[in-house]
Amino acid sequence: MKKPVDGKVLVENTAILTYLARRFPEKKLMPADPFEEARCIATMCWFSSVVHPSYQRSHRPERFAEGEAAQAAVKENGRKSFWANLQEIDAMIKGNGWVMGREFTAVDGYALVFYGWAERSGFSVKELSAYTAWQERMMKRPTVKKCVEDEQKVSAALLHPDSVRH
Repeated sequence: MKKPVDGKVLVENTAILTYLARRFPEKKLMPADPFEEARCIATMCWFSSVVHPSYQRSHRPERFAEGEAAQAAVKENGRKSFWANLQEIDAMIKGNGWVMGREFTAVDGYALVFYGWAERSGFSVKELSAYTAWQERMMKRPTVKKCVEDEQKVSAALLHPDSVRH
């Protein structure tokens, strides 16, 4: 992901979310404790280096292999890995309320992406009770709800450009 910031381009979700948390400390998107902040950054790195690629393999196997048989194997491996990662996120939320513990952080916004991808891709994400309850809490946050609605409008416009009114 690329994001223009103060006239410059910043890339990678972990960097963008860390920047936003530090740029707007009053929003408390990262814990004040340096160790807990590092845990948040480490989790976002795991999301970007492990969770996201597992979904990519399940969703776009042609990027990773040539030929139908190889692509089918990559896709199946990706689905299994992505599901295992979703289960791990569910376990992180259990008993805490939020991904990193008792407080909302930038990590929660990142984790919402994977829930949506899983839901749209036919994973049985509703079986993940903590993750599903968390997703419902997330959608009650006005800013989260607005961002998701805006994203859905953009997606609809990209899929059906003739239906967009100017």
